[in-house]
Amino acid sequence: MSTNKTGREVQRYFGQHARDYATSERHARGADLARLLDALALAPGQVALDIATGPGHVAFQLAERGLAVTAADLTPEMLAVARAAESERPLPHPITWIEADAARLPCEAGQFDTVVCRRAAHHFPNIPQVLRETRRVLKPGGRLGISDMTAPAASIDALNDIERLRDHSHVAAQTVDQWVGHLLSADCRLQWLEVTVEPMTREEWLAPVTPDSPEGQAAFQRMNGWPDAVRHALFPHDTFLKYRVLLVAVRR
Repeated sequence: MSTNKTGREVQRYFGQHARDYATSERHARGADLARLLDALALAPGQVALDIATGPGHVAFQLAERGLAVTAADLTPEMLAVARAAESERPLPHPITWIEADAARLPCEAGQFDTVVCRRAAHHFPNIPQVLRETRRVLKPGGRLGISDMTAPAASIDALNDIERLRDHSHVAAQTVDQWVGHLLSADCRLQWLEVTVEPMTREEWLAPVTPDSPEGQAAFQRMNGWPDAVRHALFPHDTFLKYRVLLVAVRR
């Protein structure tokens, strides 16, 4: 598989931290997971694709709800961890695991009732292309569910700056308005949207990167220099505010 520079950074970072994400309670049981899947109105027997599955947290939840699941990820180590986890939990149907780029899915047109992408879109170099590819593999009337980091528009550049210092594979978190524009351009109808805010410490935000690592020190130093307006939006009272946008769109 041909992989661009950003893809190689993704494979390097997530290959290094695959087990950390597999054991992360915030990723395995974060409130956005159940909230997003409930909003998709899933039904047993539907066919679903989990894009950028990582260690498989979304894929397992989809399978446990009775869906036939294909789970794709760019990082072999993530898929290995996910396959090992599947062997230890009973599921109604086995999951199909594929190594694939979200912008070039080896799937047939109109194959899926549902496509889900959770906490990964900020790593995509070309979100419009990913959405076009997502639309291609969805059935007409099929639903797309996305959960990803965001921030108020006036603070999005500051967020992206520190995220790139923490994780070199980070490309860009999108504002809510940007997401709406992307979906309209992909000929998808927005059905539901919600923004959540999760308070956490700087160290919790940084994980699995450690505070004493070069990445952690660089991110903390940059945060210490934030202007008051950005600090008020993202880090008031020494508490980091993790904004997430959750949305469901329908393929026209």
